[in-house]
Amino acid sequence: MTGQHAVGIRFLALAVLVALPSAGAQAQTADNAAEQGGSSTAISAAPGDLWLDIEALPTTENAWWLVGGAALAITVHQFEDPDGAADALNKGLLDPISDFGNIWGDMRVQVPLAVGAWGLGSMTDNRAMAELGYDLSRGLLLSYGVVSLIKVGVNRTRPNGDDYSFPSGHTAAAFTTAGVVWERCGGGWAGWSAVALGVTTAMCRMEDHKHFASDVAAGATIGWIVGRTAGRERHTGGVSWQLVPAGAGLAVAGNF
Repeated sequence: MTGQHAVGIRFLALAVLVALPSAGAQAQTADNAAEQGGSSTAISAAPGDLWLDIEALPTTENAWWLVGGAALAITVHQFEDPDGAADALNKGLLDPISDFGNIWGDMRVQVPLAVGAWGLGSMTDNRAMAELGYDLSRGLLLSYGVVSLIKVGVNRTRPNGDDYSFPSGHTAAAFTTAGVVWERCGGGWAGWSAVALGVTTAMCRMEDHKHFASDVAAGATIGWIVGRTAGRERHTGGVSWQLVPAGAGLAVAGNF
């Protein structure tokens, strides 16, 4: 398993290096307003934008996604068989696919990918890539926060006997990324590829006896909602605030 993971990580690093510029270009095509200014991606704007993300969560569309995801989680909960799912996913072609999903959903991959795209885009003046990384970073932060609160509150025992099974954090992270990419780049190759990686992550968590089917269904729902919200089109007008230097400390500056 260690050898497989090492090969997977090298392959993933190569894939990210190849895909990021193309994804950034696709995001630039989908977002024609980027050339005309766009929203700030400065780190000082992140707290205010994160708060705006939270305020933007209650929408009719998100409510429908939540209802659908909850219905799916409740339905599969009635029939879930963790041992049977693990056996089925540990055979043939599904085994290496699922193993790769375990790498993709890991925080040690998702966070550096998001922050790296944000920083690389900022340093190279690639606004589309900077905004993509900025949205991914905020989305993951919000997703990890929501998932952690639910995990502690529910504290469901995992199929392998460990704690904090519900919902799946790996799956939530992978689908947060999928939601952001889909929202910014559309349903082209980038969007569908990100969704496929989210599905492989869900498969892996069941294969490894880390989660029940209802755990990954709930994680996917949370991640998708948060990701699409973080990746929505943001405007510079309206109410916003950010941290700015003030003497020896920081002050809050806002537009109202």
